[in-house]
Amino acid sequence: MHFHLDKVQDIAGFPPINVEKGNYFWLLTRASVNSDMPVFYKYAEEISNIFLNRIGVISNAVHQFLLIIHQNSSADIYINDFPVEIEIISKRDIKKGEGVTYEDIADIRRLKFSNIEIIETDKIIYCFKVGWKFGLFFDLGREQELNIDAMWLTLGDSYRYLSFQYVYNTLEAQEQFKEMIQDGWFPFVEIIGKEYKILSNAYQNKFNIVDTIEEIIESFNRVRIEKITSRWWKKQVFQDKRPILEAGVNAFLECNNDGYIKCIKTLISEIEGIIRFQYLRDTQQGKAKLQTLLTHVIEKGREKTGSDVSLFLPLEFLSYLRDNVFANFNLETGQLDLSRHSSTHGVAKPEDYTKTKALQTILVLDQIYFYI
Repeated sequence: MHFHLDKVQDIAGFPPINVEKGNYFWLLTRASVNSDMPVFYKYAEEISNIFLNRIGVISNAVHQFLLIIHQNSSADIYINDFPVEIEIISKRDIKKGEGVTYEDIADIRRLKFSNIEIIETDKIIYCFKVGWKFGLFFDLGREQELNIDAMWLTLGDSYRYLSFQYVYNTLEAQEQFKEMIQDGWFPFVEIIGKEYKILSNAYQNKFNIVDTIEEIIESFNRVRIEKITSRWWKKQVFQDKRPILEAGVNAFLECNNDGYIKCIKTLISEIEGIIRFQYLRDTQQGKAKLQTLLTHVIEKGREKTGSDVSLFLPLEFLSYLRDNVFANFNLETGQLDLSRHSSTHGVAKPEDYTKTKALQTILVLDQIYFYI
């Protein structure tokens, strides 16, 4: 449904607090909220009273609406079935017209509207539904022109958050996230979707964690592993290392303790090698400290997604690389957790060379593939 109104109330924003007559106050002119926030319902009700009620639309029948207020105070209101596009980074090759599931999505970058004209002088209110929750975005301050691409990116952030809220909930539950990180689990791109949701729930509920991890690991059979590595060879820095990387992956597929040891020993040092060669390709500089290398690959991931809160989770992944993959060891205190340093220097404990750690090493390499 599309409605055009010749004259509407030229709303400027929403006050974040109660204001007595005659007092100064700040006006919120641009925001993105969701239905987990009590303020969402206040804003939604006000918008409905001012605009939707005027055109006789019942709020119960709405799952999305777009309100565009033009410079001359006319407005266009789109209800429910107008086309919306999301720009995604895909985990796999996708053919034209093929169905895409959430399991195929590595990240969501932008959300935009198809065949609906928006110009820099317009004011925007957009409300949308994802699952059983709603998001609401508005940009009503026109002292400056509307930054349309920035709006697409913000809408992408909002849609991503509601679509993958279980990932962000894990981050917000700091103790749970810390426990998962200590066990080597990160929201790797490859397992974001059903698997990470199941894993996160197991840690949250403190129930059946070992069996859940085992089930996830068992899903990484030869076919799935080969799908992962087949994308690696599209990046030159991975292709140049292919014989070594394949040796490590093939060792994992032996499915025995010897294979897991060989897998980790082979691949864990190649993580740094991949990053170093990518740094050389990008900067033409052959020498750099480890922190510089890690920061560089993280910045590439941030540039690719355009956001610190993308599903790549660049800031969190930097911490994971620094504190887990490249963690230091201390012989005197017995701090010998498996890492690139403890393994390469030959001080890691034999019992830490497990199937779980071997798979996590492969997933770290795969995460870096998406970053670069």
